[in-house]
Amino acid sequence: MPTKELTSFIEHARKKGMDHSTIRMLLLSAGWKEKEIAQAVSAQGLDMSVPTPPDVAGAREAFLHLLSFAGLYTLVVSLAVLFFQYINRALPDAAYPMYSQSADFSGIRMSMAAIIVSFPLLLWMTSLIHKEITQHPEKAWSGIRRWLTYLTLFVASTAMMIDVITLIFSLLEGELSLRFLLKVAVVFLLAGGTFLYYFSSLKSSVSEMKKRNRIFGSVTAITVLVASVWGIFIVGSPETGRKQKFDDLRLQHLRTISSEIYSIVYDDGTPRSYTESAEPVEPIPNNLQVVMDQALYTRPEIIDPETGEVYDYSISGEYVFELCANFAFERDERYDIFWNHPAGYNCFEFDTRERNRY
Repeated sequence: MPTKELTSFIEHARKKGMDHSTIRMLLLSAGWKEKEIAQAVSAQGLDMSVPTPPDVAGAREAFLHLLSFAGLYTLVVSLAVLFFQYINRALPDAAYPMYSQSADFSGIRMSMAAIIVSFPLLLWMTSLIHKEITQHPEKAWSGIRRWLTYLTLFVASTAMMIDVITLIFSLLEGELSLRFLLKVAVVFLLAGGTFLYYFSSLKSSVSEMKKRNRIFGSVTAITVLVASVWGIFIVGSPETGRKQKFDDLRLQHLRTISSEIYSIVYDDGTPRSYTESAEPVEPIPNNLQVVMDQALYTRPEIIDPETGEVYDYSISGEYVFELCANFAFERDERYDIFWNHPAGYNCFEFDTRERNRY
C-alpha cells in the first residue's frame, strides 16, 4: 500500500495544477520507485484497486516449470542407465564377465522406480503448463520457461556433441563394437529427442503445442513401456524380488554361522585365512544354539527369515559339519562358487581342517 506521505504529496501537486508527467518526474528524481508511484496514483484517484495480472513468471509458474524439468531430467537419465544395463546383459563384455552376468538387480530396480515416479510427474506438469498457456498465451514467453528451455537445449546439445566425439574417437581407435554403438545410439536418441521437442516448443503456437505434446507423450510412453516390460522380464515381479532377498539373507546367515564355528573350533578366534599351520583345538559345537552362545565375533541368525524354522545343522565327522537351507532360486555365479546352489533344499559341507577355501 502507498504511504500517506506519498498520497498527500500527489494530492497537493494536483491542486497546484501539476500534470501526471511532472508529478512522476519529481517523485522519480526524489528516489521513489515506479511501482510505488503507480500505486499511490491509483489509490488517490480511483475508487477500486488495480486488478492483479496473471501469475506471469511468478512463484507458481516457476514451481510448475522447475518440477516439470526435474521430472524430465530424472526420466532421461534413468532411461539411459536402464538401457545401458540391458545392453550390458544382452551383449556381455569379455573384459567384465562377472559384471555382465551379475544377479544383482538393484540398479535396474532403482532406475525403474525413478521412471515410474518421474514419467507421470512429467506428463502431469506438462498438462498443467499447457492448460495455463492456453488460457494465458502470454505465459508462453515467460522468462522462467525460456531460461529452463534453453538450459535443457544446452544440456541436450552438449550430450549429443560428447556422444559424437566419443563415437569418432572410438572409430579412430578401432574399438567399435555393437555394444558400444547401441549405447551411443541410446544417448543420441534420448538427447536428440529432448532437443527437438524443446527447440520446437520455442516457436510453436498454442494449437501446434497441443499436437506436439500429444506426439511427444506417445513416443515417451512407448519408450517407458518398453523399458519397464524389459526390466520386469529381467528382474521378475516384486514377489520374485522379495524371494531373492530371502535367498540372499539365507546365504548371509549360513556364511556367518560357518565363520563363527571356525572361530570356535580354533579357540583363539584367529581367522583361518591368517593361519597356516594351526589345527582345530575344540570340538565342533553340537547345535546352533551353542554356536550362538559361544560366538566370538558376530552372533549369527539361525532361523530362516521366511519360514521361521531353524536351519538344518548336522555333524558328519570329527571335523566335518553341514549347514542346509531351502532356497527359492538357483545361484550360479562365477565368483564365490562354493556358495552356488540349486533351487530347493541344499546342504553345504565344511571341513574345519581345510583352510582358505570358503
